[in-house]
Amino acid sequence: MWLYYGLTLGIYGCLNGILALGFNLQFGYTGIMNLAFFLLVSVGAYMTSIAGVGPPPNDGVTHYIGGFGWAFPWDLLFGVACTVVFALVLGGFALHRLRNDYLALTLVAIGQGFLILCTNDVGLFNGTAGVNGVAGPFPGASVTDYEWIFFGVSFIALVIVLLVTTRLVRSPLGRAMKTVREEEGAASSLGKNPWRVKMIAFAVGAAAAGLGGGLFAIYVGGWNVQAWQPGETLILLAAVIVGGRGRNLGALVGSLIVLEGIVTVSNFLPTIGSVEILPNLQAIAIGVLLLAFLWWRPQGILPEQKEKFPPMVVQPDPRPGPTPQQSPVKP
Repeated sequence: MWLYYGLTLGIYGCLNGILALGFNLQFGYTGIMNLAFFLLVSVGAYMTSIAGVGPPPNDGVTHYIGGFGWAFPWDLLFGVACTVVFALVLGGFALHRLRNDYLALTLVAIGQGFLILCTNDVGLFNGTAGVNGVAGPFPGASVTDYEWIFFGVSFIALVIVLLVTTRLVRSPLGRAMKTVREEEGAASSLGKNPWRVKMIAFAVGAAAAGLGGGLFAIYVGGWNVQAWQPGETLILLAAVIVGGRGRNLGALVGSLIVLEGIVTVSNFLPTIGSVEILPNLQAIAIGVLLLAFLWWRPQGILPEQKEKFPPMVVQPDPRPGPTPQQSPVKP
């Protein structure tokens, strides 16, 4: 039993790390206050779900679009692709002329609008019941073997996202992202297009969100509106701030402390009091932790590493200069 719980926590840790890396690329490196990040996670989860299940049954109760019945990994790839396309459309609308504070409010409103739409319109994704019955890889494996298989899949996905984001932020484009985060005017003066830089970061972060959301949907067997309430993005924001904004290792450490330590592990502890008290205790613990870090250590556990350039050394001109003419000495 302990092995099963350990593998479950490991899977959640890998998937939470994927989401933290995607959000850190948008917020930590580029400065995009995307408070609708879990909308992108849900797009990936829903699209993966409708691609992985069969057509809806004719029971008059279950309704959803799609129902392609694709096997793993094609359903997951379909979910990631749909998330990137959705992010490009959303980013093209929201990132073009909006300041960061107005952008955050706009994305919150858009995310809340889609949440209400998916809740009330049962024809899209079956309303509050959601889409269920998504099959994972190797459906014939035993429970323990399946946990090991999915842990391996999740860990490989986390490593891929970590390698891609690390390579991206260490490239000239990554330095342009930091410049856009600090001062868009300075980036424009250097010949960079801030909107293009933001769109790239938004799309790559959305791909990570779709990948994490799709794997979550496959692992738990479906997705519904209860899994992407507005507070979920704020928990990711707290994880990035606690771990260290603008650093991939900091995002992973923050997700391990906040998402894994406070949220996931507490769900497996014995229930104290009523069932409704656990989410409230989680929110209080995250709020106190975030307040403490913002007050005493706003740079996080692992602060962003500033690039150091070697000092410029002026080489002397090897060419001999003109020799000064001596004036004749008068007797």
